[in-house]
Amino acid sequence: LKTESTKLYNLCNASATASVNETDVLQKHGFPSCAFAWAIIGVPCYVYILIDMLIFSVYEIHLVLERAMESMKNSPVLLEVRCPVNICGDIHGQYGDLMRIFNACGLPFKHRYLFLGDYVDRGRHSLEVILLLLSLRIQFPRKVYLLRGNHELSNINRVYGFNAEIRQRYRTVAESKALYDHFNEVFAQMPLAAVVSGRILCMHGGLSPNLNSLDDIRKLQRPLRIVRGLAQDLLWADPETGTKGFQQNKIRAVSHIFGEDMVRDKCKQLNIDLIIRAHQVVEFGYAFFCGRSLITVFSAARYHEELVNYAAVVKVLCHLSFFFNISS
Repeated sequence: LKTESTKLYNLCNASATASVNETDVLQKHGFPSCAFAWAIIGVPCYVYILIDMLIFSVYEIHLVLERAMESMKNSPVLLEVRCPVNICGDIHGQYGDLMRIFNACGLPFKHRYLFLGDYVDRGRHSLEVILLLLSLRIQFPRKVYLLRGNHELSNINRVYGFNAEIRQRYRTVAESKALYDHFNEVFAQMPLAAVVSGRILCMHGGLSPNLNSLDDIRKLQRPLRIVRGLAQDLLWADPETGTKGFQQNKIRAVSHIFGEDMVRDKCKQLNIDLIIRAHQVVEFGYAFFCGRSLITVFSAARYHEELVNYAAVVKVLCHLSFFFNISS
């Protein structure tokens, strides 16, 4: 992994021209202005810092978040992604799994990646995971695509670990609160779904009774600090064997569960062949639903204490066939 990490840094270490005024960012967050700030704290340098698991400062994080915010605002709410692409499910702060993905599936300067959300909470290294992915998104916007998961909601990551991790590592109350709020402002701008080569619909959660056209997703307005309706279902909904239509999701107490009939109906209505989503831990890292019309993918290994699960990545090839890369 160290060898692959070194490759990742060396290949990321191309010059990047900042499109925001870094001096203004520093001043906005209470730091002294510095004309050469970006030369020292540029994204390539930041990738190196993250790969080596070094300590990084509050103002470095704010700079990356400011550029990530700009990247998210310039991205449509429904991404269009070309094949081939590696599609990854939940990471949940498991930094080692993220590095294993890059080691197994290729470095992101060359290979395309679509991440389906839930980067933070529960794992021990949420900061490293989300900051590396944001930095890679900034550096390689045509290679790294990030969707929002339900753990990129402030009412969730406030209580499931991300907020506590920031408070523990940046102990000044004002600093940690500013960081936490800035992260969630970026999350509120993240895309909610993606279409791969026009035929595969990807999201974190699932289908919605309010999804009748892909334009319904395109019309969603950001920032979304609170999600309702279609946006909520894209982040929260689950497929459920034996269910007919859409039913209230009583287990999560939010959004819907949906049956195989809805997968068939929505695929036909939306003119797509396959749905790929994340959101649920599955034993072998992936699971089929409704024949092979829906795939659940989960990319954090050994996530559940009672279910020693594998991690998987869906590799979609140019002709829209796919296979799985599985690790333990």
